[in-house]
Amino acid sequence: MFAKPQNIMVSALKAPKIGYSRSNQLDIANYAQAEKYLDSLFKQNSNQVLSLSSQVEFFQNTVSEAILKAFASVLSGADRKTPGSHLAHRFLQRILYQINVQLSRLNADHSQFLTHECSTYLHSLRNQIEKVWQRWELAQFELDALKKVSVERTLNERIAADSNSISAENDRFFRTQMTQAGYQRLLAIASIDGLAAVSHLCRTLNATSKDHSIPTEFTRLFLQENYLAPLNRQYSTYFNKMLAALGMDTEPETYFDVVPWEVFALHNQAFLLTREKNYLLQYVGGLLYLEVAVPAAFTHYQVAAQRLKLPSVVINYWDLHTRLHTEDGYQMLDKVVLPVANQCPQQAWELVLGYDQQRAMSRRAVAAIASSVRAAERAERAIAKSSGAKN
Repeated sequence: MFAKPQNIMVSALKAPKIGYSRSNQLDIANYAQAEKYLDSLFKQNSNQVLSLSSQVEFFQNTVSEAILKAFASVLSGADRKTPGSHLAHRFLQRILYQINVQLSRLNADHSQFLTHECSTYLHSLRNQIEKVWQRWELAQFELDALKKVSVERTLNERIAADSNSISAENDRFFRTQMTQAGYQRLLAIASIDGLAAVSHLCRTLNATSKDHSIPTEFTRLFLQENYLAPLNRQYSTYFNKMLAALGMDTEPETYFDVVPWEVFALHNQAFLLTREKNYLLQYVGGLLYLEVAVPAAFTHYQVAAQRLKLPSVVINYWDLHTRLHTEDGYQMLDKVVLPVANQCPQQAWELVLGYDQQRAMSRRAVAAIASSVRAAERAERAIAKSSGAKN
């Protein structure tokens, strides 16, 4: 059992940073201290860390308060979803991602680096966050209406629209305006992906193998059509070469702090959907959207690399992945998604939900990435201006 916690507070910093209120500054300080506690839980003797009652209490209070600030609209029963606190979202998605990675590693290698008590606590903490977060994410969808749609017709319409969509402002920015400083920020954010896609697919295939209600054809088609193989085609090697060619660190952890919470949310969503077989159809629907959207997005990055005259390894990376995904959307729909829908007609609407949710979350993440890239470019210009003035 955990020791009985005691109240503990972190005082606000004396001088709030420009652009932050004193209240936000207090949140920043609390969230930073809470993340340090979580890190110590991973790295030190977990039983000893869990016995520090005042720190456990502080950490749990910080998480609970962040949940209230991030998801106030669903907790208050509001009719529509409101954004909530950006700082709270950032804190929650960052710690949720770290918990997911640690627990995933624990399941993969059966390591004893976490005690049973610590593992139980992390599972409980993850569930606490996910329960409210998922309510908040789903609040924008009319679930009753989705249950009544024609799955095949709706997905065909979605693919047609997303395959031929007019470039949005952020897409044009990446393609025609992004500087090399912005490009490096883009890659820094993308480096957090690692082999996440492969890891998620492996967990999905493992889940299907244990559930005879899902046809074995599903697994066979994934392997036969090479949906897994291309993602595993020396992904990390290609990406590391691209980072190295631009003089960047090849360790993804280096860039953890520049990753927007909206990007972490995408990864946390995939961890959730691939963890249990109940979310299988929702995950497959989201994967279908990615097969449709990836070629267009990667083409923008490839064109930008060509415009900036970046090393060929940078251009070739995007070219490889664009070619691998071209036409996969309709192939996956016909050979994987619709057969699964026919096999599970009562739950088939979840494929549409998964597609729509992946699209909404992906667009939110792209907007956040574009904002971060622009911020990196502004910082680069400020440095250049300052250096010019000194000279």
